[in-house]
Amino acid sequence: MNLSDEISVIKFKNVIDMAITFTAMNRIFEKGTKKKIVQRLENSFSKFMIFDGKDSFESIHLEFCEWFTKNVSTAEKKLKNKKNKKSQAASYGHAAKVFDIAVKVYVYYCHLPSCDLAAKLLPVLHGAVDTPILTNLKKKYPSANIKAETIEALGKSEYDALQKLVAKHIEDDFQNAIHPVQYDDIMWHRLNRLV
Repeated sequence: MNLSDEISVIKFKNVIDMAITFTAMNRIFEKGTKKKIVQRLENSFSKFMIFDGKDSFESIHLEFCEWFTKNVSTAEKKLKNKKNKKSQAASYGHAAKVFDIAVKVYVYYCHLPSCDLAAKLLPVLHGAVDTPILTNLKKKYPSANIKAETIEALGKSEYDALQKLVAKHIEDDFQNAIHPVQYDDIMWHRLNRLV
Protein backbone atom coordinates (compact mmCIF):
# COMPACT_ATOMS: atom_id res chain seq x y z
CA MET A 1 0.00 0.00 0.00
CA ASN A 2 1.46 3.37 -0.94
CA LEU A 3 1.39 6.33 1.44
CA SER A 4 -1.52 8.04 -0.32
CA ASP A 5 -3.67 4.88 -0.08
CA GLU A 6 -2.66 4.43 3.55
CA ILE A 7 -3.69 8.01 4.34
CA SER A 8 -7.09 7.44 2.68
CA VAL A 9 -7.69 4.21 4.60
CA ILE A 10 -6.68 5.81 7.91
CA LYS A 11 -8.92 8.83 7.25
CA PHE A 12 -11.84 6.49 6.47
CA LYS A 13 -11.27 4.55 9.71
CA ASN A 14 -10.72 7.66 11.85
CA VAL A 15 -13.87 9.38 10.60
CA ILE A 16 -15.95 6.27 11.31
CA ASP A 17 -14.38 5.96 14.77
CA MET A 18 -15.19 9.63 15.47
CA ALA A 19 -18.70 9.13 14.15
CA ILE A 20 -19.44 6.15 16.38
CA THR A 21 -18.03 8.04 19.35
CA PHE A 22 -20.17 11.06 18.37
CA THR A 23 -23.33 8.97 18.74
CA ALA A 24 -22.55 8.80 22.49
CA MET A 25 -24.23 5.40 22.54
CA ASN A 26 -21.19 3.20 23.23
CA ARG A 27 -22.03 3.18 26.95
CA ILE A 28 -25.42 1.65 26.16
CA PHE A 29 -23.95 -1.48 24.58
CA GLU A 30 -21.94 -4.35 26.02
CA LYS A 31 -18.22 -3.78 26.48
CA GLY A 32 -16.18 -4.73 23.43
CA THR A 33 -19.03 -3.98 21.05
CA LYS A 34 -17.58 -0.79 19.56
CA LYS A 35 -14.98 -2.65 17.49
CA LYS A 36 -17.52 -4.85 15.72
CA ILE A 37 -19.90 -1.89 15.16
CA VAL A 38 -17.05 0.12 13.61
CA GLN A 39 -16.10 -2.81 11.37
CA ARG A 40 -19.70 -3.17 10.21
CA LEU A 41 -19.99 0.59 9.56
CA GLU A 42 -16.78 0.41 7.50
CA ASN A 43 -18.31 -2.43 5.49
CA SER A 44 -21.58 -0.53 5.02
CA PHE A 45 -19.98 2.79 4.09
CA SER A 46 -17.67 1.13 1.56
CA LYS A 47 -20.85 0.18 -0.35
CA PHE A 48 -21.53 3.87 -1.02
CA MET A 49 -18.97 3.63 -3.81
CA ILE A 50 -21.64 1.82 -5.85
CA PHE A 51 -24.47 4.14 -4.75
CA ASP A 52 -27.12 4.43 -7.45
CA GLY A 53 -30.02 6.09 -5.69
CA LYS A 54 -32.35 6.00 -2.71
CA ASP A 55 -33.06 2.27 -2.97
CA SER A 56 -29.38 1.34 -2.67
CA PHE A 57 -29.04 3.58 0.41
CA GLU A 58 -32.16 2.06 1.97
CA SER A 59 -30.77 -1.42 1.34
CA ILE A 60 -27.46 -0.55 3.06
CA HIS A 61 -29.35 1.03 5.98
CA LEU A 62 -31.67 -1.96 6.42
CA GLU A 63 -28.82 -4.47 6.15
CA PHE A 64 -26.85 -2.66 8.88
CA CYS A 65 -29.87 -2.34 11.20
CA GLU A 66 -30.83 -6.00 10.81
CA TRP A 67 -27.24 -7.08 11.48
CA PHE A 68 -27.09 -4.78 14.52
CA THR A 69 -30.26 -6.14 16.14
CA LYS A 70 -28.91 -9.69 15.79
CA ASN A 71 -25.32 -9.03 16.89
CA VAL A 72 -25.34 -6.21 19.43
CA SER A 73 -26.73 -6.28 22.96
CA THR A 74 -27.26 -3.57 25.51
CA ALA A 75 -25.11 -3.48 28.61
CA GLU A 76 -26.58 -4.46 31.95
CA LYS A 77 -27.47 -1.25 33.74
CA LYS A 78 -28.16 -0.25 37.33
CA LEU A 79 -31.32 1.87 37.41
CA LYS A 80 -31.99 4.82 39.70
CA ASN A 81 -34.23 2.61 41.83
CA LYS A 82 -31.16 0.36 42.41
CA LYS A 83 -32.59 -2.50 40.32
CA ASN A 84 -30.60 -4.01 37.47
CA LYS A 85 -31.79 -3.80 33.90
CA LYS A 86 -30.58 -6.95 32.18
CA SER A 87 -28.74 -6.98 28.89
CA GLN A 88 -30.96 -7.53 25.87
CA ALA A 89 -30.74 -7.43 22.09
CA ALA A 90 -30.36 -3.92 20.73
CA SER A 91 -33.48 -2.49 19.15
CA TYR A 92 -34.01 -1.29 15.60
CA GLY A 93 -34.17 2.23 17.07
CA HIS A 94 -30.70 1.78 18.59
CA ALA A 95 -29.33 0.47 15.30
CA ALA A 96 -30.88 3.22 13.21
CA LYS A 97 -29.65 5.98 15.52
CA VAL A 98 -26.08 4.64 15.40
CA PHE A 99 -26.18 4.33 11.61
CA ASP A 100 -27.96 7.64 11.00
CA ILE A 101 -25.58 9.66 13.15
CA ALA A 102 -22.46 7.87 11.90
CA VAL A 103 -23.46 8.35 8.26
CA LYS A 104 -24.29 12.01 9.01
CA VAL A 105 -20.73 12.57 10.26
CA TYR A 106 -19.20 10.60 7.40
CA VAL A 107 -21.24 12.07 4.52
CA TYR A 108 -22.76 15.36 5.66
CA TYR A 109 -20.03 16.72 7.95
CA CYS A 110 -16.94 15.22 6.28
CA HIS A 111 -18.16 15.04 2.63
CA LEU A 112 -16.98 11.47 2.23
CA PRO A 113 -16.39 9.25 0.35
CA SER A 114 -15.98 12.21 -2.06
CA CYS A 115 -17.60 15.61 -2.35
CA ASP A 116 -19.52 14.55 -5.48
CA LEU A 117 -20.81 11.33 -3.95
CA ALA A 118 -21.65 13.07 -0.66
CA ALA A 119 -23.79 15.57 -2.60
CA LYS A 120 -25.69 12.68 -4.21
CA LEU A 121 -26.14 10.89 -0.86
CA LEU A 122 -27.24 13.98 1.11
CA PRO A 123 -30.92 14.00 0.03
CA VAL A 124 -31.46 10.34 0.92
CA LEU A 125 -29.88 10.33 4.39
CA HIS A 126 -32.34 9.87 7.24
CA GLY A 127 -32.93 12.20 10.12
CA ALA A 128 -31.46 10.73 13.30
CA VAL A 129 -34.25 10.38 15.83
CA ASP A 130 -33.47 10.48 19.52
CA THR A 131 -36.01 10.31 22.35
CA PRO A 132 -36.61 14.10 22.59
CA ILE A 133 -37.23 14.31 18.82
CA LEU A 134 -39.49 11.25 19.05
CA THR A 135 -41.47 12.88 21.87
CA ASN A 136 -41.72 16.16 19.96
CA LEU A 137 -42.97 14.46 16.78
CA LYS A 138 -45.56 12.45 18.73
CA LYS A 139 -46.81 15.66 20.34
CA LYS A 140 -46.93 17.54 17.02
CA TYR A 141 -48.61 14.68 15.13
CA PRO A 142 -50.70 12.72 17.68
CA SER A 143 -52.78 11.07 14.96
CA ALA A 144 -49.64 9.23 13.78
CA ASN A 145 -50.25 6.82 16.67
CA ILE A 146 -46.61 6.06 17.49
CA LYS A 147 -46.58 3.86 20.60
CA ALA A 148 -42.84 3.87 21.41
CA GLU A 149 -41.77 6.25 24.19
CA THR A 150 -38.02 5.89 23.58
CA ILE A 151 -35.76 4.92 20.70
CA GLU A 152 -35.04 1.74 22.63
CA ALA A 153 -38.65 0.71 22.02
CA LEU A 154 -38.62 1.47 18.27
CA GLY A 155 -39.13 -1.34 15.83
CA LYS A 156 -38.65 -0.97 12.09
CA SER A 157 -42.25 -0.03 11.26
CA GLU A 158 -42.36 2.75 13.87
CA TYR A 159 -38.91 3.95 12.78
CA ASP A 160 -40.19 4.16 9.19
CA ALA A 161 -43.31 6.00 10.41
CA LEU A 162 -41.09 8.47 12.29
CA GLN A 163 -39.04 9.13 9.15
CA LYS A 164 -42.31 10.02 7.40
CA LEU A 165 -43.14 12.38 10.27
CA VAL A 166 -39.71 13.98 9.92
CA ALA A 167 -40.49 14.56 6.22
CA LYS A 168 -43.94 15.97 7.10
CA HIS A 169 -42.46 18.31 9.72
CA ILE A 170 -39.88 19.48 7.16
CA GLU A 171 -42.68 20.15 4.69
CA ASP A 172 -44.99 21.84 7.24
CA ASP A 173 -42.51 24.00 9.15
CA PHE A 174 -39.43 24.28 6.95
CA GLN A 175 -41.09 24.47 3.50
CA ASN A 176 -38.88 21.58 2.31
CA ALA A 177 -35.83 23.87 2.56
CA ILE A 178 -33.75 21.31 4.46
CA HIS A 179 -32.88 17.63 4.23
CA PRO A 180 -33.73 15.12 6.99
CA VAL A 181 -30.05 14.89 7.96
CA GLN A 182 -30.16 18.64 8.68
CA TYR A 183 -33.48 18.38 10.51
CA ASP A 184 -32.12 16.48 13.48
CA ASP A 185 -29.30 19.00 13.93
CA ILE A 186 -31.83 21.83 14.08
CA MET A 187 -34.33 20.02 16.27
CA TRP A 188 -31.68 18.69 18.66
CA HIS A 189 -30.52 22.25 19.30
CA ARG A 190 -34.05 23.63 19.58
CA LEU A 191 -35.25 20.90 21.93
CA ASN A 192 -32.18 21.21 24.10
CA ARG A 193 -32.59 25.03 24.10
CA LEU A 194 -29.18 25.60 22.58
CA VAL A 195 -30.46 28.23 20.11
